[in-house]
Amino acid sequence: MADIYKVNSGNIVGGPGRLVFKDWDGTYPETISDVMGTTAPFALADGWHDLGATNDGITTTRGFDTDDFEIDQVIGAVDTDITSWNHTITTNLAENTVENRQLAMIGGTITETAATLGTSTTPTGSTALGATIINVTSGSGFVAGGFLQISEGENIETKKISKVVSNTIYIDSPLAKAYTVAAAVAPVTELGTKRIGFGTIMNVPFKTYALISQKKDGSLYMCVIRKAKVSGDDKEQTYGKEKRLIPLNLTAYPDDTASQEENVYYEIEQVI
Repeated sequence: MADIYKVNSGNIVGGPGRLVFKDWDGTYPETISDVMGTTAPFALADGWHDLGATNDGITTTRGFDTDDFEIDQVIGAVDTDITSWNHTITTNLAENTVENRQLAMIGGTITETAATLGTSTTPTGSTALGATIINVTSGSGFVAGGFLQISEGENIETKKISKVVSNTIYIDSPLAKAYTVAAAVAPVTELGTKRIGFGTIMNVPFKTYALISQKKDGSLYMCVIRKAKVSGDDKEQTYGKEKRLIPLNLTAYPDDTASQEENVYYEIEQVI
């Protein structure tokens, strides 16, 4: 007997999204690859920034208000007109970084102070990406529980020291880059800082957002929100036993330079 239900399970989608943003400048991506590489390591294009892990999903809403039209000859409305549209994006940011707090809570300029370093030394050999052991010319100044900075060219990493045995230093987490014997390894005598203020800023900046997700078949979907800003809803953070989250509530607005059919947001999805 034939099945009366016509179902295509490939059209059923779910799963998390990757929320990214850039400064609003009136230009928008035409393809997914304009925002993110479509193959590993899926790096973002210049100017785009990750908001990282989220908690309890990323919610987009689209709705409109109407005004009913009535006539004398009929009880009840005979037509309705759309009077306004509203579009929002809400989530909780799980990565409690200074940059995420700056965006979600309209913070001021971030001022960075570099770490204070002790006398540097050099590795005795090449140090591979992912290494957790660094052999150095001199282990003087390095202490367990402290920090070190390893740098070469544009690559700079700060790592916590778990153990020091003579001229061998063990670090808590693997190196993100590979280093040669030309690298500099120095003990950190005082960690660097980032400072940000929160005051009565008058203007909330617009940003362009993109929400990217992967479908069951491996193809990608992207929603581009042309022009959005953080809403004035209270941003509550609780200092308690549970993980601290940053509420992110965005309101999207139309871009007058775009077609009325897609002046708020548009979607692009790959087709197999």
